[in-house]
Amino acid sequence: MGFLLKFILIAIAVSWIFSKLLKFFVRTKIRQFAAHADELRREEERRRRPEQQGVKVDHIPPSYQEKRNRDLKGGDYIDYEEVKD
Repeated sequence: MGFLLKFILIAIAVSWIFSKLLKFFVRTKIRQFAAHADELRREEERRRRPEQQGVKVDHIPPSYQEKRNRDLKGGDYIDYEEVKD
C-alpha cells in the first residue's frame, strides 16, 4: 500500500511541475510571437510612411485657382409636400 501512495504522490508532483513548466514555456513563446508580429507591423509602417505623407504641390494652375475662388451659386428652392401612403 505504501508503494502505491508514493507512486500517486510522485505522479501528482511531477504532473504539477510539468504543467507549470509547460505554462511558462507557452507564455514565453506567445510573448515572442507577439513581439515578432509587432516588429513586422512597425517595419511595414516604416515602409509605407513615405507613401502616406501625401503629395506636395509647388504650383497650382491659375485655371484651378479661378474655379476654386468662384462663389457657388445656389439653386432654386423647391417647395414640397410629403405624401404619406
